Amino acid sequence: MKLSNKTANIILAIIIVLSLCVSTYFEFTKQGYHEDELLTYNLANSSKQLNTDGWNSPEDFNEYLAVSDAHRFDYAQVYQNQIIDASHPPFYYALVHTVCSFFPNVFNKWLAYSVNVIMMTISLILLFKIGKRVTNNNLYALIATGGYAFSIACITTTIYLRMYSTLTMFVLAFLYITLRIFDIGRDVKFYEFLPVLPIVIFGILTQYYFILCAGLIGLVFLILQLKRRAVKSVLLYIVTALIGAGIALLIYPYIIENVLGGNRGLGSLDLSIDTVTIVTYFVYKLGTYIQILAKDLFLGQVWLLAACTVIAVGFGIFFRFVKKRKLPPKSLFVVIPGLVYFFAISMLSPFNSDRYVMASLPLISMMFVFAFIRIFGIFGNEKVRLAVPAAVLLASALGFVFVTPYYLYGKTNLYEPKTKNCVFVGTAMLEWNKCIDKFMLYDDTMIVQTTDMSPTLASELEAFAEKRGVVTNGKITAFADAYMNTGNFEGTDADSLSRLSTDSELNSLEEVTVYISRLADRDKVIDYISKNTPLRNHELIQEDCSFEDFYNWYDYFVETESYCNVYRFYR
Repeated sequence: MKLSNKTANIILAIIIVLSLCVSTYFEFTKQGYHEDELLTYNLANSSKQLNTDGWNSPEDFNEYLAVSDAHRFDYAQVYQNQIIDASHPPFYYALVHTVCSFFPNVFNKWLAYSVNVIMMTISLILLFKIGKRVTNNNLYALIATGGYAFSIACITTTIYLRMYSTLTMFVLAFLYITLRIFDIGRDVKFYEFLPVLPIVIFGILTQYYFILCAGLIGLVFLILQLKRRAVKSVLLYIVTALIGAGIALLIYPYIIENVLGGNRGLGSLDLSIDTVTIVTYFVYKLGTYIQILAKDLFLGQVWLLAACTVIAVGFGIFFRFVKKRKLPPKSLFVVIPGLVYFFAISMLSPFNSDRYVMASLPLISMMFVFAFIRIFGIFGNEKVRLAVPAAVLLASALGFVFVTPYYLYGKTNLYEPKTKNCVFVGTAMLEWNKCIDKFMLYDDTMIVQTTDMSPTLASELEAFAEKRGVVTNGKITAFADAYMNTGNFEGTDADSLSRLSTDSELNSLEEVTVYISRLADRDKVIDYISKNTPLRNHELIQEDCSFEDFYNWYDYFVETESYCNVYRFYR
């Protein structure tokens, strides 16, 4: 069954609209933010720091997240914020800042979401074009596009208010332009390489993982073109990409420092970890990422992922060695970058998170769809071959029944304040950043810091890891101590808990809500407040989740909304 270009384009438009409608539905249900989502707004819009020596009003928190009238379209400030943060390049934040500049003094989830909607629209168009170039079949390309568009992977990428939707778009753009150059063959003209330049520049300036994915795509291109003896094409491709990388480096020379070091906290740790701990930890990481892949594309069922993999690989061997049918060369542009990127990031990522592999998921989804189209292609019956699109539709429908996308939250009662004022007691890790949207609901919020860490945190982490096969040998205790006690903004130890006893506003209150960081020693904090302020009594409003409620350490961070135990203190 073949579709005309006009019909295919209409169906593609319907797929995109429906996919974005599903994402928008989930965005409506989203209540709360991952801490990095709030950092998106701060780093894109503001140079303001919150008052850690007194009280903050809702207006203070809004200024921390929104564009002020005086700084609309202030890209120099965006640039400076990324230098200070030292984690990511500035382009994505510039996009968010541009949208927010049209709505000064406004903070809401829809501003950054609008950037993701645009990027995912382009991504789905590119994915269809990639599928069409690989198979030369509109129907197959549409099935592959729909398989990703209606997956948990696509929805999660779209609703997560970070740069990964934009990164995915640039990865697919680079792949598409590479395929287009490859299709031209040896007679490619110089101007055909020009689109590579802006894609490389802005891809690198969006997220550094673009370099790895583009490198893998480029490697496939180089090998296949050299087999064709298309040396001129290879040289032009390499030179254009290198010029793009050079321009990106000139625009943002902090790239090298960020990639080699950055402020992720891990680079400064002096920990000697034995080989057994390293090996078992990486096995756990791989197992966690396999679970993430199963959740994103296979109804949350690892067995289904395993079964589909075995079938795809088994038939691949059958086609290659029995039927003597090789994979089309262009399929390597999907398979190798998708799989190698996924497994490499699984091992290299600083945390076990779906966001780091989001850019590979459209390719992995396409790879499985095309594999099963090929398998069912051995049947001459057209109705039997329709099993693939039918299975894709069924899996998409069941996916939203059995699996809930990440980053939705909405499991807390903290959006219904029990008091008019709030105190946050955190550690050097500055956990208050994840609670800002809740603090905006109070008349005033005081932020203080304690150096007394939770006495049970390290043992909880040790038990959590050991139950999942990691031989820790006590290293997590040392890791927690080295990582958590890194000081305040200036990098020095700070304990400002004593301000609670001397603050006149706090001591005049009849009641106050107190957030106590999961990382802090809550017993000591409760004891201090009870003995040194008039607020002698307390009751628990909400207890933080236990690590044992989750398989994956990362799940704890994306499914919980405060990292805090929250109390109401009263006279």
